[in-house]
Formats: sequence, C-alpha cells, structure tokens
Amino acid sequence: MNNTAKELLDTLNMARRVLAILEKQAAGYTALTIPARLVLELEEKRKEVVRLEAQVQAAATGASGTGLPHNLPRRGEFVGREAYKARVHEALRSRSYLVSIEGIGGIGKTSLALEVAYECLQAGAGTPLRPDVACFDGVIWASARARDLTLDNVLDAVARTLDYPGIAQKPLGEKREGVVRLLRSGAYLLLVDNFETITDTTVAEFLQDLPEPSKALVTTRERKLERAWTIQLKGLAETEALALIRVEGRRIGMQALEQAEDVVLLPLYQATGGAPLALKWAVGQIKQPGQSLDTVLAALHEARGNIFDHIFARSWEMLTPGARQVLMVMPLFATSASREAIKMISNIQHFTLDGALGQLLEMSLVNGTNELDADLRRYSLHPLVRAFSRAQLAGDSGREVLAWSAMVDFYQDFSKKCGGFWSSERYSLIEPELPNILAVVEWCWANGPTRTGMDIFYKVSDFMVIRGHWNEVIVLAQKALSLARKCEDVWNVARFETWPIGWMHRHRGNLDMAERCVQKALDVMERLGDATGVAFAKRNLGRIYHERGDLNAAERLLRETLTFYRARYDNLVNGSYDPFYNTSLSDPRNVFFVTANLASLLLDMGNLDEAWSLCTSILADARYRGDLERVSNIVSVMGNVAWRRGELKQAKEYCSEALSLMQQVQRPDGIADSLYVLARIELELGEIDLAWDKFMQALEYYRRLAIPAKAEKVESLLAQLDQEHPSLTCALIPPHHRS
Repeated sequence: MNNTAKELLDTLNMARRVLAILEKQAAGYTALTIPARLVLELEEKRKEVVRLEAQVQAAATGASGTGLPHNLPRRGEFVGREAYKARVHEALRSRSYLVSIEGIGGIGKTSLALEVAYECLQAGAGTPLRPDVACFDGVIWASARARDLTLDNVLDAVARTLDYPGIAQKPLGEKREGVVRLLRSGAYLLLVDNFETITDTTVAEFLQDLPEPSKALVTTRERKLERAWTIQLKGLAETEALALIRVEGRRIGMQALEQAEDVVLLPLYQATGGAPLALKWAVGQIKQPGQSLDTVLAALHEARGNIFDHIFARSWEMLTPGARQVLMVMPLFATSASREAIKMISNIQHFTLDGALGQLLEMSLVNGTNELDADLRRYSLHPLVRAFSRAQLAGDSGREVLAWSAMVDFYQDFSKKCGGFWSSERYSLIEPELPNILAVVEWCWANGPTRTGMDIFYKVSDFMVIRGHWNEVIVLAQKALSLARKCEDVWNVARFETWPIGWMHRHRGNLDMAERCVQKALDVMERLGDATGVAFAKRNLGRIYHERGDLNAAERLLRETLTFYRARYDNLVNGSYDPFYNTSLSDPRNVFFVTANLASLLLDMGNLDEAWSLCTSILADARYRGDLERVSNIVSVMGNVAWRRGELKQAKEYCSEALSLMQQVQRPDGIADSLYVLARIELELGEIDLAWDKFMQALEYYRRLAIPAKAEKVESLLAQLDQEHPSLTCALIPPHHRS
C-alpha cells in the first residue's frame, strides 16, 4: 500500500471512530427526541465515511478519480503550461488558503484551473501524475460566466456537489454554517471562475474566511482578493503555441496547418501573444471560406472580429476615463514605457495617473515590472491588448495626432539629456527606450517635422554604434542623408556623411567610400564656418588615412585637430572668451580621444616614446574624470607600445584593462580589438589555449559587426594555429568551428 492509501486509511479509521461515538450518543434518544444538530452531524459523518471508503478502495486498486465528489465541466484538450501548473500546485500545497489565477480574457485561466482541478482529484484518489500535485477530497466548481454569481449560489454548489441537498434548502445563515462544517470535514477545493464579474461582496468575504483544510482557487481578469497567492498568467510559450495550433488544425481537419513549418505559424503566435482563445479563434477563421492566414493575421493586427469584443468589451466599460486615456496612447510605444513617458504623452498627471495605471495593472491590461523605484518601472502591452487599444485610438484621429506630438516632444528632450557623444554614463537609460525613440524618428520622417527626427536620431547614434547596432545605424543614417538632400539641408548632409556614415565605412574597411563621404563633409563644414564640424571631420579623415597607410597625411590632420581641441579646452579652463564656444567642442574628452588616436598612429610610425608620452600625459586626467571609453583607448595604445618593446607582462596588464573597460561600456568593436591584441600577446607568452579562446571570441564579434577584413585576419591566424598545434586545438574546439 502506498503512502497516500495509508493516509486515507488512517483518516477513514478516525472517521469511523467519531461516527461510532455519535451513534452511541444518538442511541440515548428516541427517534422523536434526538437533537437536530446530532442528526445533521450523523448524516455528514456517515457520508464522509462512505466517501473515504471509496477513496481508499480507489487508491488500493489504482482507479482514477473514483469516489471523489466534483461537478467540474468536461476536461478539454490542454497543451503545455507545465511551469504554470507547478506554480498553482505549489500555491495549493502551501499554507495559503486562497489562490488566484489572473490574466486578460482568453489567456487560458479557466483551462489551467480545470486541468489543475482534475489533477488534484486524481491525486486525492491516490494516483497522482507527479509528486508535486496538491491533493483534495473533492472539487466544487462555481462559475460566474453566464450569471451573476451570489454567495447563495456558491453555497448551494458546495452542498449539492458534496451530496448534502438538505443544506441547500435552509435559510442563508444556516446554509452558510452547514457548508462551513462540510468544508471543515475534509480537504475540498472550491473553484470560482470569472470572479471579476461577481457583484455580491459576501462571496469575497466567504472566500477570504474559508475554513481549513479546504481551499479556494479563483480565476479573474481583475485583482480583487488582497490576501490571495496570485499567479499572473501570460501567453503560451512559442513551442506550446505552435503545438496548440497544430492540435487545433488536426481537430478541424486542416492538414496544412497541422504540417506547416514553424516559420509559417510564428506570425500567428506573435499576433496573439500566445493567448489560447485567440489562437483557436484564428485557426477556426482560417478554415472559413474566403479566409486565409494573411487575412486572419490582418484582422488580429487591426482588432477586427468578435474575439476582441469577447475579450475586451466588458473590461473597456469598467475603465475610468484616465485609464482609457492611458491605454489608448500605450500602442504608440514600440516597446515598454516609463511612467514619466506615459505621464507626458497621455497628459494624465500624478494621483490620477497612479490610479489609472493601478486599474490597468489590476485588470491585466497592462504588464508592469517590479522595481521598487517607481521611476524605473516599465509598462507594456500584450499583443492583443495593443491591437485593441490601437483600434480605439485610431477612432479618434485628433487625439492620436496630439499624442504623437507629445511623443516627439518627450523623446526630443530625452535624447538631448541622455544622448550625444559624451553621454555614455546615461546610455543605460537609452537601452530600454531605443525602440520607442526610433519609432518617433520614423514618424517624424513620415509626418514631420523631418529635422527633429534627424536631430533625435543623431543624438542616439553614438549609443547605437557603441552598443553594436551597426546595421540599423547605417540604414537609418542613409535614410536621414536622403531626406537631408531632399530638403537641401547641406549642413545635415555633411553631418551625417561624417558621422555615422563615414565612420561606419571606415570601420568596415570601405576606405575609399569613407574618404569620399568625410572629405565632402569637411568641404561643406569649412564653407559654412562650422568649427565643430571641421574638427570632427578632420579627425575622422586622419583615421581613414592612418588605416590606408598614408601616415604623414594622417599625422598632419590629427595634430591639427589635437591643437584645436587643446586650445578650446584651455580657453574654457582659463575663462577666456571663445567665439567657437560649445560645451561638446570644449569637452576634455575630445583631447583624450584625439591624443589616443595620434598615439596609435605614432606607434605604427615606430615613434614609441612619443606615443607612450602622449598617453601618460592624459591618463591620470581621464581616470579622474571617469571616462572609461577614453581610458580604454589610452591604455590599449600603452599595451601595444609595451608589446612592441617586448614587455609582454606589462602589455598584457594594460590590454586586459582595456578589455575590461570596453566590456563595462559594452562596446563590441572595442571588445573585439582588445581580445585580438590580447590573443597575440598570449601567443608570444606560449599560452596557446588562451590565445585560441580569445581569437574565437574576437572572430564572433567581427562577424556580427560585419567587419570582413578583421574577421579574415583572425581566421587566417586560427588556421595557422590549427596546423601548428592540431592536437591542442582539436581538444579546445569542435571541428566544425575550426577553419
């Protein structure tokens, strides 16, 4: 006999002993004088003994679910959700007596609750599918789906399901006392579906005062039970959603869906966010005459179809005006949004905003992160909520235009505060906002003001380059350049040709294209008298000449640029008037950067002493100012100087620091270059395994950034290593990764 059967037998024996005591008490009365309370207790205890006998028999024979009272609806097809089932069972096995499954309509709350309930019945009968399943002696189902569920309805469901119809005939007060005794007599699970629609407040009071050992499990779209263990249900995972689509396809006889490749079905998953009801609706629609996968996807994106009324109509009616306003502007954000952004764009302020966000979170219409600092929290939408909200906003064109205008103003101000070339300490703030920023840029370019879109993009372009968004940068920069030419905006044409277009071409080895872009920009900046633009273009042109091998021309340009930046910075420090004054232009980091560029050039020219001297002249100041990227550039050059001098230990120390700093600022091209130099040093130190590993890491970065010349150089060295040390490299790396 297993442990569950033994426990049930012990419980049965105890119930039999109590029944014997009650029967002995009853024997002292005549049939007419026996107290009503004792009659009721005898009836309840006899039924409990019968129920326990059936459970013990089921546990002993391995029968599934026999003898356990329940009124559950039929068990339907259920796919996935293993992690969520485990979480619900964990909650039900805990000391919590009230568990709440929350989420938007159609996300699968009822299906999950039913599946868990059937598993609980099976475990209660002694045949659990797995050890973490909660055990109950019976399950009572009460649904508010098609009616306004009252406490009286709930009590009746308990009494009738547990086979005490007499209790259901009593007045409400006595009925409640009788049901409490029933729920105290065994471990029962009371499952209340669609709890958010219940208007009878005594139902919540009853659930929150449920007698042990029974428990309640509710499903709800709106958070109403403060003391409940809450489980926020999200959409199906990608693999689960694709499995459900195929199951539904098989059920309705659509072989094309059942056998479709994942890539074909993925748009359905993305459009529904993995909501089971929407997935089933979509599959059913595809089967209809005149419908196809494309037409159904369009309907989902545009919130067309009765599925949206089913999921959202009642929720929309329940929202306050402030919550509606917030929900309508949320689709403008390409990704999650901060509280500050929502406040500015919805024009909902302070306590009203807190109330609106609170209601939207409670109703699972908005998802929020859990940071303790409210300013750091991010708010996002499920794809179906996004489609519904977008449709509501589209119906009010005036409000949509005002919202977009507010978006532009907010992100223009945000990009000024957090973007730019010397703002890396604020780049962590840009990271979660980048998709929103680029959405605003594209909107400006499509609807105006075009130049504002250019300015916002330019402000975040340095962040995008540093964090490795190179392909996206070049596409957007080319688009900005085309728009600037169309507007005959020569200054913006020159600005974008210098950065980031010229810079990107240089880094990817397209030196001729890079030189043409930057030289044209330099000519324009000189003609316009823009000192900042001239200095920036000269520096970039000097670096192009350096990589091409025209070292003398590169030295002339870099020395001119360094002299210019030093003079501007000295004027700022000394308080002298500077007609070219510009905070960015006078920033000492310009001096640090160009000094490191010149030192790198002198290194390649063989002038090691001046290269070292230049670096040491600015290193302490750069460290003091906490300029990690510039410190990395400087110590990288110093590491290369030490390497050239044969001081390998010192070279490794400096280059390791450069790598660490580049990793901190998350600059992939700098990380790759540092890895490459360190690998070369490791080779000379005889550390072949360390060198191989660093070469492989550098190669991965170069390939991702599409820098073919550097990737080929690393591949060549790896091939050479493979030939010279075949046994070692074979042990280090799988054959398909070796050149």
